[in-house]
Amino acid sequence: MRTETIQIKDLPADTMQALVDRARQAGTTPEEIARRLIEEGLSPKDLSFDEILGPFRRQVEQSGVTDDELDALFTRARKEVFRENKEKEQT
Repeated sequence: MRTETIQIKDLPADTMQALVDRARQAGTTPEEIARRLIEEGLSPKDLSFDEILGPFRRQVEQSGVTDDELDALFTRARKEVFRENKEKEQT
């Protein structure tokens, strides 16, 4: 596979920092994250459910969060959203 190199000029500092942060979280380089984002942005959008969840699954695996902890996190989030929606309905 033939590859090309590009240079991005005038990238805002906050955008670059977000790229660096995302790379650190993913355990890779900013260049790799930028390449992935470009490829994802240019690829057809009919992804499988596994492809959509892949990055999330990798982050969970790398974080060391257990299944029980993840389940508790989602349960708390659902309860909070339910409570907030109920409060909105009452106002």
